Amino acid sequence: MQKILTGLLLIMASTLAQANVKCPDAKVQMLYPTEEKTFIQLEGQNWQVLGFVGDEDLPTKMAIAQRAKQQNQPVELTFNNGHDRECLSRDDTSAVIKIKARKEKKNQD
Repeated sequence: MQKILTGLLLIMASTLAQANVKCPDAKVQMLYPTEEKTFIQLEGQNWQVLGFVGDEDLPTKMAIAQRAKQQNQPVELTFNNGHDRECLSRDDTSAVIKIKARKEKKNQD
């Protein structure tokens, strides 16, 4: 019985340990809303789904992306585990779960 419980705990712990995928920081190139979803493209990355129409948090994510674009700030996109870690491939099925504006790194010469 104890072996079964230990096994179940290990399985649950490994499932919880799977981290979300954070794409490399990059500046917003374009936002493209369609009837079903809104796409975002960051410099050097492929188009990603920012959110689907009807998502409660889509207006907030749009506002963050638009403000970052206007201020020429990079953003960090976070996706559920399983997404392309470099964000080079296009994925029309999984939406951004978090967008975060980042401060631009200064060159240290």
